[in-house]
Amino acid sequence: MRLIYDNDDLDATLQRLISKADSISIAVAWASSHTAAFKNLVKAKSKFKHIVVGTHFYQTDPAVLASFVNSETVRFVLQPAGVFHPKVYLFHKGKAWTLIVGSANFTQGALTKNSEVMVEICNADVADDVIKTDTAGLIQRYWKSAAMVIEADVERYRLLHSVQRQRLQKLSGTYGSTKTSKNPIQSDVMSMSWSQYMTSVRQDKAHGIDQRIGLMSELRNKLSQYPIFSGMPLELRKAIAGLPSKEVENSGWFGSMVGAGRFKNLIGTNSPEISLALGRLPADGLVDRGQYDAFIEDYVSAFPNGRHGIGTATRLLAMKRPDVFVCVDSKNRKNLCQELGIVQSGLDYERYWNEIVERVRDSPWWLALKPADPTEAEVWKSRAAFLDAIFYAP
Repeated sequence: MRLIYDNDDLDATLQRLISKADSISIAVAWASSHTAAFKNLVKAKSKFKHIVVGTHFYQTDPAVLASFVNSETVRFVLQPAGVFHPKVYLFHKGKAWTLIVGSANFTQGALTKNSEVMVEICNADVADDVIKTDTAGLIQRYWKSAAMVIEADVERYRLLHSVQRQRLQKLSGTYGSTKTSKNPIQSDVMSMSWSQYMTSVRQDKAHGIDQRIGLMSELRNKLSQYPIFSGMPLELRKAIAGLPSKEVENSGWFGSMVGAGRFKNLIGTNSPEISLALGRLPADGLVDRGQYDAFIEDYVSAFPNGRHGIGTATRLLAMKRPDVFVCVDSKNRKNLCQELGIVQSGLDYERYWNEIVERVRDSPWWLALKPADPTEAEVWKSRAAFLDAIFYAP
């Protein structure tokens, strides 16, 4: 009898037992397909007696189900009452047997990085086979109440898995594929309530909350008067773009683009691609990834020779939909990225959506209902863009 708490030890032990066993019975909550242990398990199909795998929270890979379509020995718990959560591995070799039980599922995480503890018990460790017999009976009981999967089950599960896994990754603090140094709990801003968020916004010493509200209200009114960006007079287009404007005072707040020469020229010549890009975003309601991607595609097409970027693109996004987007420019980028725990370098359009927009939309303050207080209601209408009031550096 021994304790297994090292990932490599657990992986090696399972692979060795799979290889040597005559009979294999397993009951686990979840399983991954992209491990050497799983590949060896698939090769050992002829040794299976009863294999049961859960699917709760969509933690099991669809490829695991696909590997055992119409299997006579492998079944899946598709609709558990509660959570199907055992982690039990039983191997027979002649009259000898080995039981491994503990915390580890048959997943990549359990075999590579999770903190797991398992107990290995062999027939030589006990006076009789009661624990082995009880375990075999338990796994068989799980197996009898589980279901054989067919191709249609796999396809339905695969579609649901693709949607739900993204949500689960966000719950674990994972947004996009770039490694971050913070999860939402470690970020002051991302875990703020609405009242805490408003307190932080009011502390803006560079511009002042009333002045920011006034500017955002003015720009929002201009956009409602001219639903098509190309139909705006030049000075209003400049104001929306964060360029010096004779019509709107302090137009560079929420992201000044005064140094973006190529962008300034395109605003001056009334680029049809930029107008088309802004038209891809709805005036209110949900902004989805497809609409954002359409904006980016049209926006980038306005710069056939390059020199587009996150600063200018997000300035326009933040003005059209300040409730969803914040302008990331040279004055707030460092503080914003540090607070979110994301890497500043290489912040492209893909990462902006995944690591900033998606993270912001999961924040308690962003999800708060519109407040009754008039000042707070104005901030709420532009609550993503107002992050600039917290992260702006003079």
